[in-house]
Amino acid sequence: MTAWGGGASEQPAAVRALRRALGSDEVSHAWLVVGPPSVGQEDLAKGLAMALNCDQAAAPDVGCATCERCQRILRGSHELLESRQPAGSQYVVDDVRDDWIRPASRSITDGRRRVVRITAADRMNEASQNAFLKVLEEPPPSVVWLLEVEDESVLLDTVVSRCRRLTVVPWGLAALRDRAGELDIPTDRVEALARVALGSPDRLATLAEDGVAEARDDHLAILDGLATGGPGQVVPMVKDLTSWAKGRVAPLKERHAAELAQLEEDFGVDARGKGWPPGMKAQVQRRHDRLERGEQRRALGMVLDHLATYLRDLLVVASDGDRDALVNVDHLDDLERDAQRLPAAAVVTGLQAVERCRAALERNGNPELQFERLLLALALPIYAHAATAARAAR
Repeated sequence: MTAWGGGASEQPAAVRALRRALGSDEVSHAWLVVGPPSVGQEDLAKGLAMALNCDQAAAPDVGCATCERCQRILRGSHELLESRQPAGSQYVVDDVRDDWIRPASRSITDGRRRVVRITAADRMNEASQNAFLKVLEEPPPSVVWLLEVEDESVLLDTVVSRCRRLTVVPWGLAALRDRAGELDIPTDRVEALARVALGSPDRLATLAEDGVAEARDDHLAILDGLATGGPGQVVPMVKDLTSWAKGRVAPLKERHAAELAQLEEDFGVDARGKGWPPGMKAQVQRRHDRLERGEQRRALGMVLDHLATYLRDLLVVASDGDRDALVNVDHLDDLERDAQRLPAAAVVTGLQAVERCRAALERNGNPELQFERLLLALALPIYAHAATAARAAR
């Protein structure tokens, strides 16, 4: 990969802004990277880290991408580029102090400036933002922070004002079609899944995983299942959806079990569990629990994303809108059928119910309960509309 290649090549405006700053030696200590997640932010960070630290670069705004230091940055194995992700629904003060500031402030042994990516930085609560604000007010000269956010309005004005803004945008369909080919997505599904990815190469890669595209088909069939199966379908549907989400967590659980076993070996823990440093095992298990809950929330969020796009498509079909605006083009027959079952006002109500469910899950709401509420909110208008139509037909 070249210095500003990969996903960065789909963000030309952001690359130009960074290269201008590098060329004039005016790289801000903190950048607010605003836009949808996973559309090239990782490769922008790699390009920046290489340019700041490469000793063999022909110009100050681009790393060579071939020296050992650049290669390690590209592989993600150099201390000059670090990333942080939320372990739970929010970044808390301890995350900022222990996982961001302390590691970022340690001395650099190979290079000049460290780049630290904070993904989903808009998940900082107010206390953690205030803790981070102290770093922005007195920034260490050897660190460049990249705060990745979808919605900057949730951040404190004092945080935003101390960062330089960098905008990233969704990928275009042509680029996603090309990526679909690299992911070996079957030719007959490329167009549909490129649209469903909604500009995100990461979302497209997830859709290419075994069973995910098929699960999406099941998620889009929820309205039909409610219409044909009656209210009794709500509970088994919820069970299927939450079981699928738990299945998505299984590989992470296996990795965590292996990590715990390795730590036990490293510390010489005996058969009775003796040997752990005080508090260490509980700390590791709490981190694992947070990560596993987060992975389950992401899987349930995928279900909600699929439902939301389907409901929005229903509004387009019901209003005889532009079919080119549809996301789920491979389910057009289903959309036309369900548009007859659900009035437009009920579709809008359904979309609101999806977002209420999403917000409740972000607050650690019980998944089964929240999805039962959601499916009932979708089902009742279908049954009411069917009953009205039946009376009118008499």
